[in-house]
Amino acid sequence: MVTKILSNVNAAIGSRFLKNKNQVVFVEYTTGSISLLNMVAPSPGIVSQGSILLKGTWVFDCETGALDGNLNGPGDIWWEQITAVNRQMRPVGGATIVNLGMVDFASVTPVILQAQSYSSVPIPGNDDPSNQLKTGIVFAVRTNAGNLAKIKVVQYGYNMQINWVTYKIASSYQTIGTGYTNPEDIAVFADETTAYVTERSGNLLKVNLANANRAAAMLIASGLQAPQQLQIDEQHKQAYVVEFANPGRLLQIDLTTFKVTPVLQGLNNAIGLLISDDLAYAYISEQSGGGKITRYSLQGKANLVIASGLTNPFYLSWADQTKTALFVAERDPANRISLVKTLPYPGSVQQVVTGTGARPSSVVCIDATKIVISCDKEIDFANILAGVVPPTGLFKGIGLVPWNLITSAGMADTTQQTLYPYQFAKDSPFGGVLSLQVNHQLASQSGVKNYRILVDSAPRLEVWWDLQLNTANGKYEIPVQFKPKDINNVHGYYDIHQPGVWLMNSDLAMILDSSLLSNGLRNFTIEFSDAAGTVLQQQLLKVLIDNNRCTASIEMPTVNGVSATTDCGMLKFLNKTQKVTTHYIASHPNLFGSYSWRVGKGGKGPVPGVPECVVDGLVSLSPFTFEKEVGALLELCPSAAFYASVYVYAKAINGYGRLSGYDASCIIAFALTP
Repeated sequence: MVTKILSNVNAAIGSRFLKNKNQVVFVEYTTGSISLLNMVAPSPGIVSQGSILLKGTWVFDCETGALDGNLNGPGDIWWEQITAVNRQMRPVGGATIVNLGMVDFASVTPVILQAQSYSSVPIPGNDDPSNQLKTGIVFAVRTNAGNLAKIKVVQYGYNMQINWVTYKIASSYQTIGTGYTNPEDIAVFADETTAYVTERSGNLLKVNLANANRAAAMLIASGLQAPQQLQIDEQHKQAYVVEFANPGRLLQIDLTTFKVTPVLQGLNNAIGLLISDDLAYAYISEQSGGGKITRYSLQGKANLVIASGLTNPFYLSWADQTKTALFVAERDPANRISLVKTLPYPGSVQQVVTGTGARPSSVVCIDATKIVISCDKEIDFANILAGVVPPTGLFKGIGLVPWNLITSAGMADTTQQTLYPYQFAKDSPFGGVLSLQVNHQLASQSGVKNYRILVDSAPRLEVWWDLQLNTANGKYEIPVQFKPKDINNVHGYYDIHQPGVWLMNSDLAMILDSSLLSNGLRNFTIEFSDAAGTVLQQQLLKVLIDNNRCTASIEMPTVNGVSATTDCGMLKFLNKTQKVTTHYIASHPNLFGSYSWRVGKGGKGPVPGVPECVVDGLVSLSPFTFEKEVGALLELCPSAAFYASVYVYAKAINGYGRLSGYDASCIIAFALTP
């Protein structure tokens, strides 16, 4: 959904996000100015506050605090009663809403309210376990007058007792530089002060944003042909810019020597430009030739059209830090923002925001979900969740084993990442109680509301407990239970954690007792879905489950075929050249284990100075044989007592450690005597 956050701008074109200052800096073409938009507006004032009984089926106005039984009357939220059970809090009259969850009402500041992603989707308030408006829940409203309100459910019911505070946000817009001749784009160094501006008349200027008037700017280059989007390689002190001409050029401009070097020629009304981090490719939007984006090689390789049929494509921006996708503004009559994949399979085009202000020019990403769009007469804000597949890797893994360090055979292999501090033996199967991990924070930011975990296509329905901060006093944790729910008669959905909820295990998605599964390779499917249960993303994972126990045993040894007795353990020999022989078992049904074999002299076990016969190795289904001459064991002793021990180590892990409970061991004692 698009929200207008600034009106009456004068042809906003190029823009950049100043992350450390939480500001968007942009140029206004018509007035020749550089302007700032604070993403968190200063000096909020309170419009209204109080407590009221919000009646079922009535509408509440966040500015006046009034109730109205007429749905078409003034107001911002409607406590809609669909049936005796089904209820929802619906924004009306152009207002939008977001559920903040079980958070401290007093700690929800105007800054927090401004940072939320509001939508027109109602909040379910059903009189059943699916209720998201329980007593204590806090939600926020962007009113149809443009103010921001926080509302707490004091007592849930058909008639709902609520507390509210509505804030009026002060102006967040200011002009910081004037005197430019039709500025097109602005790029900013990491210091968020040094900037560069292109002018339609053909100039590239260096600008100090602390003194941003044209009169104080430095001319870097002139004589360019309608320079458009600008990219800065700060490390090498180079600028890249495309010209809106047919034919036009991609130019490289040295910011130290001011030398201008053509890099590409023959462009068709080029507008937008991005440069890959390795300086190998330039992504350029061109309005002639059907409206396209081309990945041009800067190293003499083949060029590739990654998007075509676009409507007057304008400036480009990276969609996230991975730079595997980009945003392109499509101008009128489309007036939309599209997402174009650049890797691994270039060419996928997805319309993610429609209905922007007229003639959108550029996009800046505030975070993974929020963008600000510069348009001809307004600045728009949009949440890009709708229709956008969330980023991969929402399922993090099992315990401390990342999902991508689990092999196709279903076993852990953290040795691939030598610097990773949590190392497990190569090719370790999984067993015991497994803690499945999900990036709840990123999932929530990406519009994911629910997830399901299926094993061999069957949904898991586990119930578990965690500790949550007691928001009543903020000092003590309280137990909270997690259990599955149904959506549209489909089982096994769990809620993604709401922002601001403090949990001891913030990434925990499920505690799964793998002993309830059959041993062997199991197919795990992790589904991430919206509020209606529509799957937004799946992650598939093969996990080798092995809850088998090891086996260990030792036969009493023999000399010349005669065994030591288990009663007395005395083993007689005739001469020291005879051999002591024994067989032992160190085994695991699937050979997922290792063992240590020890034979030592003395009654206290292995001690310094006491020689031992030691073998370490992998388990086997067949018995092992130990054989050694009597004299080699006795050394200088005429008679001696011995022990023999075998310890078998299970290889299975639960993601945090080895399952030593599946180990096995055996020890015997005997004496050699003439």
